Amino acid sequence: MYFHKEIFKMADVIVTPTTGVTAYPIRNDAVKYGELDYINGAAMVRFQIAGNFLGLPAITVKVGYDKQGMPIGLQFIGRPWSEATLLHLAYALEGLCSKSYKKPQIYFDLLRKA
Repeated sequence: MYFHKEIFKMADVIVTPTTGVTAYPIRNDAVKYGELDYINGAAMVRFQIAGNFLGLPAITVKVGYDKQGMPIGLQFIGRPWSEATLLHLAYALEGLCSKSYKKPQIYFDLLRKA
C-alpha cells in the first residue's frame, strides 16, 4: 500500500489497461460450462490484482477494439473513497467511445431470466 499512497500524493487516479492481454475468443462450450484457463486468466487480471487486494475502488470502460474485433478496456483506480471521481471519469470517457460499441458475436446476458 505504501507505493500506492505515494502515487496518490501526485495523482488523483492510476490509469491502466483493464487486462494484460486483449480478449481472446470464448470457446463454444464456455457459455454452458464456464471458462477455466489459468494462463490466460492470470494475464487477464494482471492490472486488477493490486486494486482488489488493497481495497481500492476501480472502474473500467470499453474504449475500442483490437484488429480481431475484440474489446479493449481502460481501468481507472482511485484512492480510497473516490468512487464519485471514478464514475465521473468513466461517464466522460464512455461518452467519447460509445459510438463504436457493438454487441459481441457470443453474448451471455447475466440478467436474463432462465
